[in-house]
Order: sequence, then structure tokens, then C-alpha cells
Amino acid sequence: MSSAFSALGADSTAAEVEAALLAAPYHRWLGLRVHAFGPEGIELRATVAPEWLNNDEGGVVHGGIIAALLDIAADWALLSRGIAPSPTIDQTVHYLRAAAGEELVVTGVVRKPGRAVSVAEATLTSDGREVAVSRASYATAG
Repeated sequence: MSSAFSALGADSTAAEVEAALLAAPYHRWLGLRVHAFGPEGIELRATVAPEWLNNDEGGVVHGGIIAALLDIAADWALLSRGIAPSPTIDQTVHYLRAAAGEELVVTGVVRKPGRAVSVAEATLTSDGREVAVSRASYATAG
């Protein structure tokens, strides 16, 4: 685990993980909040911003924002297995419906921790409905 994350792991609190997460300007811009964190993974929440919408009339969140949120949740779920967030090797996103709610909830879980490559999944919901799912691999070799 890199030195920046050496104090974080499965026993970290949501507040500790959120403080580390928000060290990144992009994560701050997204307004991410760590709602839950533990050995089972991570749950992030974000309030939809007008800048995220496809157009002014529709109120539908752009797919790029959705993909980014899924990637962040899956990547940061690695901490639940003692692995620092790592560079994304690849990511597959399946969009199931439009995200039109005011708050997005993203959960991330680790499917296969590894020394060189780890695999994690994430699910994004809006208004209690599943919007998109993702699987990604991360370069966890240090």
C-alpha cells in the first residue's frame, strides 16, 4: 500500500476514508461523501449538480459522470482489502436507465484482490433504482 494510504484499511472509519478521498480536487468537485465503509466495501453519495446534466430540460445525468462515479467507488473499495486505490486498467459500464434523481448512491465491492491486478465492481442507484453497473480491473502492483 502506498504511504499516502498506509494508515487506511478495512478498519478505517468512513470519515477517515472520506478525508483521504477528498484530497483529490476532482472528488471534491463531485461533492462525494463516504456514507459507509467497511470490510464489505464502500458506499459513496453525491448530490447531482446542474453541470452534470445532458441538457437543461431533461435533468438526466451525463454518462461520463456516471462512469467516473462507478470507477471511483470500485477503486476505493480496494481499501476494504488493504489495497490502496490504484490506476484503472479497464472498466466496463452497463447503463440500465437514466439517472434523473437528486442524489446518486454508488456502492463498490472487491471481487478479486490481487498482488498485480485486482477486480472490483460498482453499482449506481438513483431514487432507489439501479441505473448502472460496472466491473473494472486495477493495477495494484506496487
